[in-house]
Amino acid sequence: MLNFFRINLLVLLIAGFSVPAFTQVFDHAECKLDQSAQLIIGCTKYCGKKNTNALKKVARDLGYQIKVVNIYTENSTPDITGLDAILIPGGVDIDPKYYVDQVETELRDRIRSLDHLVVYTDDGIKRDFFEYNLLQEYFKNDKLKETPVLGICRGMQMLGVSQGIPLYVDIKAEVGINNRYTKDTIYTNSKQSEIYKMMKMSNFKAVERHHQGPRVDYFKKFKSQRWPNINMTALSNKGKVAEVLEWTNRPVLGVQFHPESTYGVVRDRIFSWFLKQACHGKK
Repeated sequence: MLNFFRINLLVLLIAGFSVPAFTQVFDHAECKLDQSAQLIIGCTKYCGKKNTNALKKVARDLGYQIKVVNIYTENSTPDITGLDAILIPGGVDIDPKYYVDQVETELRDRIRSLDHLVVYTDDGIKRDFFEYNLLQEYFKNDKLKETPVLGICRGMQMLGVSQGIPLYVDIKAEVGINNRYTKDTIYTNSKQSEIYKMMKMSNFKAVERHHQGPRVDYFKKFKSQRWPNINMTALSNKGKVAEVLEWTNRPVLGVQFHPESTYGVVRDRIFSWFLKQACHGKK
């Protein structure tokens, strides 16, 4: 049976099919902390009641003490080496200037032609600058390679943008799907992925509140040469909308959906993964 699998895998590779690479950097074993220990969770802006309550609820279930802090600072990047985990919550649109100049001319022109669909806000301007620069620091600092990052909705989008992955300016206008306020079925595409191991199911429903998202076809086209350490491991709407991004070399997870608003198993397993990774990193 093993030889049969190897032969068929070789045939797929020769035929030009890509097989996702998953390097194990996550520890799924249970993690216990000393009673006096506390996990410091840094949010790139005020995390809100739903995220904070979800973190505290799951922390109680795991027997952890946590402190949730807002790490946002204006016009500077704080020292994040003392954090045990970083949460980038959902929020407003990301300015295309953070990714448009990194794409080819034809796509650049298309993105600029859709600029009227971007909702520019003061909060977005502040968060764009802060979160983009914070992630540049995070990904280049080896001292942070054990520190988990969870990006939710806008947070996942900024994780991708920080690595040069462009966004759909508006999913409805570009893909024909109204994803702003809905509940979608999320489909995982590999049993080796972290999202599958977390959820223990190949599909699940989750709350969506967005109109932007990573450009799926663009990511797939350039993944092997530009983003070998990033996998798009779950999609919705017949594969047109990216729902999960995973990094293979760091404990980084981006989810397009909102686990804090989904409740039940989805919420508990996403935040449990996040806090367990923080525990392993701290120890």
